[in-house]
Amino acid sequence: MYEKLSVVTSLFRSKKKILTLLKHLTGFFYIKPLVCGVFLNQLVFSSNLPNQRWYYSNPGNSVLLRFLPKYSIFCNIFIHNYRKYSLSNGTFSQILDFFVDFNLVKIILPSKQTRIISGWNFVLTGRNSQVDFKYIRVGKAGTNRLLIGKKPKVRGVARNPVDHPHGGRTKTNQPEVSIWGWVAKKNK
Repeated sequence: MYEKLSVVTSLFRSKKKILTLLKHLTGFFYIKPLVCGVFLNQLVFSSNLPNQRWYYSNPGNSVLLRFLPKYSIFCNIFIHNYRKYSLSNGTFSQILDFFVDFNLVKIILPSKQTRIISGWNFVLTGRNSQVDFKYIRVGKAGTNRLLIGKKPKVRGVARNPVDHPHGGRTKTNQPEVSIWGWVAKKNK
């Protein structure tokens, strides 16, 4: 049995996700995904104790699935110490039913599928941050490069003939060849 208290020290972006840097009361740092409702200098905890021992049930706490009440909202399900379900921005899962005899929990995923998983898995209480991320419209290629780190690609047809075998916007190069001059589509 353990219980560890931590303080949210800073927030930072990593590609499409916003992460929190947490400082444990003993002094070491670790990183968790940001959950809606978590703010700077907030106390969050990880515990495998029943909810009678919890100090408070704010979002962002890491608790065992079996101790959450029915229909509670959670995200980032850890199975074998790896985050497995409800990872995307704004998503969450919900408890539908308990099978107490077998220590199993029936949950509904963001895709509306149901899964039966062990009650000994850790979850983050609350919903993933950036609920409105799906409404972002990428205006130009540079935006993707900043947000995701994805470099834009230029098609060979759009290049000049000296730069690429398909260049010049003629599309009359038969057979079509690769960048190095090999036949690309031999049987077509």
